[in-house]
Amino acid sequence: MAHNGATWLPKVLASFAHMFYAPTTWRVVDVSSTDGSADLLRDSFGAERITYAPSGTGFGEAVRLGLESMPRTDWIWLLHDDSSVLPGTLSGLLDTATSAPDIAAVGPKIREWPSLRRLLEVGLTITATGSRETGLETGEPDAGQHDRPRDVLAVNTAGMLIRRDVWDELNGLDPNLPLYYDDVDLGWRIARAGYRTRTAPTAVLFHAESSRRGTRTRTAGDVPHWEERRAAIYTLLANTPMPRFLWQYLRLFFGSLLRVIGLLIGKDPEAASDELLALRSAYTHPFKLIKARRRRRATARRPHRAIRHLLAPFWLPYQHGFDMVRDTATALIKPEAVESVGRRSTTLDQAPDEAENLDDGPSMLQRRPWLATVLVLIVLSVIAGRGLFGGGLHGGALLPAPGSSAGWWDLVFGSRHDVGLPSDTLPPIFALLLAALSTPFWFHPGLVVTIAMVFAVPLAALTAHRFGRQISSHRVPRMVWAISYALCVAATGAVSQGRLGTVVALVVLPIIANTAWQLAEKPGWQLALRLGIWVAFASAFAPIVLPMSLGGLLILWYAEGRWVRGQLVVAAVVPLLLLGPWLAQRALRPWRMWWEAGYPLPGSATVREVVLGRAGGPGAAPEWLTVGVLVLALVALVPRRTRTGVLLSWLVALLGLGAALAGTLLTYSTHAGPADITPWVGIPAVVWIGGLLTAVLLAVPAALSWPRPALTAAIVVALVLPVGTLGWWVARGDADPIDDGRADVVPVFLAERPGDTLILTGSIDGGVDYRVVAGDGPFLGQEAVTASSSDASRLTAVVRRILAQGTTADVDALGELGIDSIYAPSADPEVSRRIDAAPRLSPAGSDQPGSRVWTLAPQPKNDAAHVAWWHRGLGLLQALAWLVAIVLTAPVRRRAAPEPLDDQEDAEVSA
Repeated sequence: MAHNGATWLPKVLASFAHMFYAPTTWRVVDVSSTDGSADLLRDSFGAERITYAPSGTGFGEAVRLGLESMPRTDWIWLLHDDSSVLPGTLSGLLDTATSAPDIAAVGPKIREWPSLRRLLEVGLTITATGSRETGLETGEPDAGQHDRPRDVLAVNTAGMLIRRDVWDELNGLDPNLPLYYDDVDLGWRIARAGYRTRTAPTAVLFHAESSRRGTRTRTAGDVPHWEERRAAIYTLLANTPMPRFLWQYLRLFFGSLLRVIGLLIGKDPEAASDELLALRSAYTHPFKLIKARRRRRATARRPHRAIRHLLAPFWLPYQHGFDMVRDTATALIKPEAVESVGRRSTTLDQAPDEAENLDDGPSMLQRRPWLATVLVLIVLSVIAGRGLFGGGLHGGALLPAPGSSAGWWDLVFGSRHDVGLPSDTLPPIFALLLAALSTPFWFHPGLVVTIAMVFAVPLAALTAHRFGRQISSHRVPRMVWAISYALCVAATGAVSQGRLGTVVALVVLPIIANTAWQLAEKPGWQLALRLGIWVAFASAFAPIVLPMSLGGLLILWYAEGRWVRGQLVVAAVVPLLLLGPWLAQRALRPWRMWWEAGYPLPGSATVREVVLGRAGGPGAAPEWLTVGVLVLALVALVPRRTRTGVLLSWLVALLGLGAALAGTLLTYSTHAGPADITPWVGIPAVVWIGGLLTAVLLAVPAALSWPRPALTAAIVVALVLPVGTLGWWVARGDADPIDDGRADVVPVFLAERPGDTLILTGSIDGGVDYRVVAGDGPFLGQEAVTASSSDASRLTAVVRRILAQGTTADVDALGELGIDSIYAPSADPEVSRRIDAAPRLSPAGSDQPGSRVWTLAPQPKNDAAHVAWWHRGLGLLQALAWLVAIVLTAPVRRRAAPEPLDDQEDAEVSA
């Protein structure tokens, strides 16, 4: 079969002349070639052996035209105009084909043309999502590892040898598959008809895959790009057995829609358009599909379960997804490789005995130092996180995750929030981000939080090192710098105290700095938008990042304002739009910008601790570890050669120091929680130390010219922070107060009751505090959602009256609010006595020592007054805003033009 194959035909035709066994008769079908292919074929075969087909003729139809005009034979050998053979190709196919009576089709081992050695196919199959599977690694060389004949679902039509009687029985290739997946469909029908398709690895064929790679000259009538995906969908739907048809039908439909969204996010609009066109073509012709299934049912003699082993395993598409994630992570790490000369074996076990003692070459640490360092940090994170892998994390400022990702999605899109008392306040934006990130782990959403907390150090090291490649060309100093910054995250005690907002912000801050640096180097609107998105992401978890980032943008404006003024405005406005009304709620009381994700756990930092990069509280590293950084940062101001960059780093550091010192002087209050909360200043404290570390890194080129004693002393001082902090971190660990056990806010039997629980703490003399929880307590994100002020005021009055001299009406008021139990974890005797005196409150047992429980009959809640339908629309708008912003920042991908065939490789094929 030929169509505009003049590029390959001279080599293809020449290879036919040297075959050990030649076909009985030849027939050539030329499909409207316009590049001289017809002349080459006529000169080689003669005009009497050529059939001309009109433009747009599919491969299967072309084969039918050729068979009609040639004598009948027992076997049909199909060849493409871009497939070259070896002398023993046909004889190898015939040897395998005649080895058993039930073999209907045989395919060769196909190698890539022009590489000659890389394998393309040794048999085919298809996944449940429509991917063509060969079972080979990309670029896998042919070393004889696939030289054993085996049964497969299908073989490529390039070089396929098939029995004529089976071809006629199955009516050949499906005319609805003009180019793609016709081979897979035919093999599937052969298997269902009771025959076998087998590989013949002794037969070798070279294939250029010109249609798939786009190297063939296109003319009017050629199939469009989206035909390949349509053919995959059609093949699956036409051959899937009826018990699984409905599931496959829906899976392919919604899976294709998800692929479209993913391709748009990846800024590949052409592929997204092809996917939509393929979906439309496949699903808008149901009668064509019904006829195809009827034809296959007429020839099927074996049940589908008998050929199930020939199809790709169900988990293969998920493995491909994992591979994509792995490749993305590898691209993020981008391990630095040291050029080295290693040994390359050309033959197996043929080296002399004395060669076995040769050096194996540089170690992995020498070849890929950064990758090795990251792996070590991951192992150390597991050691430091000992005891935190048994379940969902909670403790300190961290609340447990919901039972599934649906909890976070409902928090974002729900019109009301049951957080004990009904609420119609806006949920935090970080709930939307956690919902999206945890969706792949639907029933274990806490895994996202666990990864962020336990592996905070390697994650921060990765993002910092990526920024370090922008600002320093010295490998070892920037690796030490990245590790030092990452260890500062653990040194603040943020992980131990469960401060998820601080951890996420400190991991993202180097990305913000990296994007800002790129914006200064090469201004662009996409970079400005990306910078705004990262600022919004970090600010969603820790709102204090927003004013600090705006301060950083002012510094960048001062340094590069003439070039990036407009872009900086975009970078400043985008976070305001993405954070939306939730940010406005915080801005109404500005000091609430210090309230991060989780409980508003007070900070306790002193001025001395802030200057030394600490924020106070449990889990903080010794303060003296950062003294050396302060000294080196001051010394970094001396060299004139690097002073500009060092001064800029000092400005950023002073921004962090000023914010941290201001935080020690302020207090804030939550909606209905404790008042006068001292802010946690972990983020600005690390920005302060991170800025000083960057100043030291930028001064490295000048320091290399110092006298050896001074340089050695500086190196020793610089290593105190990473080495000392690393040892302290691994020895202490991340646990306490953070924990991985069950978050027992209320006893289990109370959590299972239909109503809510009123929790009372404190004493009559010192004051009684209360809160209402639904079920087993709030999850992460619900701490920022408060009850309506009217219900809160009403409950306060009811609790006050019950503790004074409760009446039946007061207890009924609790029931009207949906409360069916009262729980005092550390019951004050006087509080217990007064509640015991209230009517219709029944004492119940408790599984916690020193606690008391009372129950009452709940009444249906009146939720209608608290329904805010506009929340759902607002949540949708916010989700769309984030999606659109992310799509706009991704680079646009377009189909690459096919590379021309290299002359040297062309010559190798001829040889």
